[in-house]
Amino acid sequence: MRVKELADLAGTTVRTIRYYHQIGLLPVPERIGGVRDYGMVQLARLVRIRWLVGSGVPLVSVRAMIEESGDDPDERNAIRTDLAVTLAGVDERIGELGRQRQQLVNLLRTTGEGGPVSPMPRAVHEMYDRLLARAGDPEVAALIAAERQVVEFACYRTELPSMITDLAEHLTDEQLDLILPLFIEFRDLSRSVDTLPEAERLRRVEEMAEHSVDFLAALDLTPGQVRGMLEQASQSSGEYVGYATTQLFPEDLQKSFMHELESGLLERGLLPPESKGAVS
Repeated sequence: MRVKELADLAGTTVRTIRYYHQIGLLPVPERIGGVRDYGMVQLARLVRIRWLVGSGVPLVSVRAMIEESGDDPDERNAIRTDLAVTLAGVDERIGELGRQRQQLVNLLRTTGEGGPVSPMPRAVHEMYDRLLARAGDPEVAALIAAERQVVEFACYRTELPSMITDLAEHLTDEQLDLILPLFIEFRDLSRSVDTLPEAERLRRVEEMAEHSVDFLAALDLTPGQVRGMLEQASQSSGEYVGYATTQLFPEDLQKSFMHELESGLLERGLLPPESKGAVS
């Protein structure tokens, strides 16, 4: 039979057959009357090759499998190793497809509810919309928008603490109003962070931490919930999100802020006593 007939019978293409010839996987038949004449031997080998490739076996492993005699234990073990590696790769791709499917399901639900085409939960998205509507000052609005970008970045990295979403879903207007002064304080601090004396910088940070404690107190969370939220936040600050955060708040001030925040929460009984040093 001609090469086109062989390709049709095996469910492949002439180009693929010629590639198999090129790499030595499918022997080239003798010419009869000036043309290559393929028979059942070539068809059987080609179908077996296509079956293995269709199972996910890489071409580099196919030759050993189709030429394996079955008499050599080492040869058989090597083939089984190749098959196990191939299976692991298939499982990995299935897992990735599952993750992709879940992302699409989430996006369909979010966009169906009027939310953004983003991994950011709708409640968090709306929380920042509400904050921006209250901002007034363009610089404060810019800070809110910058923090929103960091939070969205955390969502893309799957590093957003789940309690942030829970918090956003139940945040009242009164509680939201307690957040805005923090952005104003941060704006004032960021304007002069490089020129302020160290003592004044720390005093400003202490004030921000104190107001943050007031905000957390207004949420009516249990000490365990407060600790859980802070631990999730500290554990979720991956390399990239951590870098993005330092663009908003220098690292030394972040550490000072977390230390003062923890101290204030402990003093107000908003953290369990055994939490000292656990989140700062």
